[in-house]
Amino acid sequence: MILPVISSVLGIIAFNANFYPLIFLALVPLFLFFLREDNFWKLIIGAVLFRLIFAFGTVYFVLDPFLYGLSILIFIGLPVSVYLVKKFLPDYVVYFLLPVLWVFWDYLESQYTLLPMTIVVFGNALANSPFLGLARYGGVIGLAMFTAVANIIFTVAVNFRKSGFYLIFWIAVAAFFLIIGFIFSKILIHKNAEDYALKNRIARVALMSVSDEENNFDGAFSVFILPENTDLLIMPEDLYPHDIKNYQEAINAYSGIAKNSKVAVSAATTRFDQLNGGGNLYKSSLVFSKNGEIAGIYDKVNRTITSEYWPFDNWRPFYFDFYLKQLTNLEEKNRAIFDSEYQYQKGKENLLEAGGFSFASLICIEGHYPFYVKKLSDMGADFISFNSNNKWIKQGIGQYLRLTNNLRKIEAVWLNKPILINGIMDYAGVILPDGTLDLKAAANGRIIFETEIRY
Repeated sequence: MILPVISSVLGIIAFNANFYPLIFLALVPLFLFFLREDNFWKLIIGAVLFRLIFAFGTVYFVLDPFLYGLSILIFIGLPVSVYLVKKFLPDYVVYFLLPVLWVFWDYLESQYTLLPMTIVVFGNALANSPFLGLARYGGVIGLAMFTAVANIIFTVAVNFRKSGFYLIFWIAVAAFFLIIGFIFSKILIHKNAEDYALKNRIARVALMSVSDEENNFDGAFSVFILPENTDLLIMPEDLYPHDIKNYQEAINAYSGIAKNSKVAVSAATTRFDQLNGGGNLYKSSLVFSKNGEIAGIYDKVNRTITSEYWPFDNWRPFYFDFYLKQLTNLEEKNRAIFDSEYQYQKGKENLLEAGGFSFASLICIEGHYPFYVKKLSDMGADFISFNSNNKWIKQGIGQYLRLTNNLRKIEAVWLNKPILINGIMDYAGVILPDGTLDLKAAANGRIIFETEIRY
């Protein structure tokens, strides 16, 4: 069982130390374990051990046994698949299928657990590497396949280590594979940069972010001094404190900002589909015109488990009852897992428009569903806005933002479109299609980042 443990440690170092070369070797011990072990239960135990250690070491900002347990149940599909392939197919076929099986189950585990963990799909470790351009084909999943293939080549080299010739041959194959990937990546990044430079329309956008300590909606928010040609101001998700009883106050506040500032405003907030009360509850991004009228609405499609929806009716893990007793913050008590009134409905995908351009307004975790982001991009979005509220993270916010920005960077290159970032306890800035980052932290409590986006 030492091999899965070694793999998990190598993966943790590759992600946490931002040491991308290690990702090409991190799966070698795990792959060797899968190739050598024939016992069904040992395969499962080894895979579970790997996943638990790796998760605890990388996404330690989420420590929930229920979410971890459901995630592990999905990942068990990997050792089961390996066992069946080894049992019914020739040995050499396993070498070809291991990278595919790894990527398939790594992706399923990241997307279909209750809280998406795409930020630790193995391809995410290449966000700050010379191989980023390969994200143009398949995004984080394409990069994951690239890393898996490199790992299986090195695995074959280890298996043939007793033969000097074959060891040198497979190391040469791995080197050739990485060199070709490096060259092709550079070409694709250059092409993305050229394509973006040729776009001749400009959207002038202001992005606001705040730190949690300064998250108060006071008089300073009533009007903003922005350049006259600003097309859009994007506010952080849930900046105005509200619940289902005073949601209209939040909407009126954002409307007032647009009217007073003479700038279109986009803000994510709670709303009912009938604005005077009643109807279904949604978490929505609203666009207000310069005269304060609602000009567009996007209702969140991918809701957050526990806070925005809870699919298990009145049942909840026993430790949540203990957690509820410790809560003093009314905002944290007003969650779907504790109160069915706060069950948000699922919206429908659509784009928002302002200033002659259209954009995808993703709310919080929606950016962690890459193929949903691609779906909105394919609908004709000129750029993509990632608006978040990260107050749910009690520890490890730096790690979460670093890994999340890696995913955002990969998605910008993949979709060949700018990604705008802002929120509560988040950066404000932009990631361009060539992977260039320009992000600023709300070091003094709040920041307004102004940028020009080509489209």
